[in-house]
Amino acid sequence: MNTSVSRILFVSTASAFAFAVIGIVWGIYSSSQMILFDGLYSIISLVMSLMAILASQYINKDDEKKFPFGKTAIQPMIVVMQAIVMGLLCVSALTSSVIALLTGGREIAVGSALLYGVFSLVFCFVVQRFFSKNKHRSEFIRSEAAQWFMDTILSSAVVLGFLLALFLDNTSWAFVINYIDPTMVLLAGLYFLSVPFRLIRKNGKELLMMTPDQDLFNNIRFEMAALEQKYNIQDSWLRMAKMSDVLYLDIDIIVTNDSAISTIEDSDMFREEFQQQLDQYDVIPWVTIAFTKEKKWAE
Repeated sequence: MNTSVSRILFVSTASAFAFAVIGIVWGIYSSSQMILFDGLYSIISLVMSLMAILASQYINKDDEKKFPFGKTAIQPMIVVMQAIVMGLLCVSALTSSVIALLTGGREIAVGSALLYGVFSLVFCFVVQRFFSKNKHRSEFIRSEAAQWFMDTILSSAVVLGFLLALFLDNTSWAFVINYIDPTMVLLAGLYFLSVPFRLIRKNGKELLMMTPDQDLFNNIRFEMAALEQKYNIQDSWLRMAKMSDVLYLDIDIIVTNDSAISTIEDSDMFREEFQQQLDQYDVIPWVTIAFTKEKKWAE
């Protein structure tokens, strides 16, 4: 985590603040729950972005005495909190939209709502592109990008929905207009629920120090097998967990009289070769490799 991540998160914070104020005011003016939902979502994004900035600054502070294993747990913890809040907002919007649909819909100022939709779509698309082009590996940045992507999709739905309402105005299907706004909120809420669910599942696994992505595990297991064959290692234990950008590897190797590891220099050479193999992966490796002749110390 570095200061450039904080600067990028500041862009998200400033954008969310401006977008939230405009969305809430415009939503109240046009009587559109969809636009109000958009503005409230941006307020949530603002609060979450501020939390991410403070967390990233705290992570940057050197504090090895209190955190000898680093502060990597803070990132997935904040992301899980963001996802929970996002999920609660979606559930609230779903409930409100269902009530509106069952009670005759909701009247809106279609022209004003459509104008907001176009503005929102352009604004969110520009910010989302900014995040998608960013090369940082921070989970904070990925979480922010996910939030702005959701807002871009939401804005697209607003434009399409209000274009339909404008087309139906002054036709025999005009009665449908009152149902368009709550229907859009319902569909958007259902779609958005999948995003916080994925974030909670992924980052929750990291907080619990579970085995990471199966492909990553298999690839590193393959690298280990190649080195074991080279050094004539008959048995080993590989324990792996990923938290934020850090990949934790705890490896116990059983050395026999036939193994090509008999000195400290040999073991360090093994470590060096394994470390070089990890450079190809988009992670920060934290590796502990222990050598023993007794199987009980490895199990």
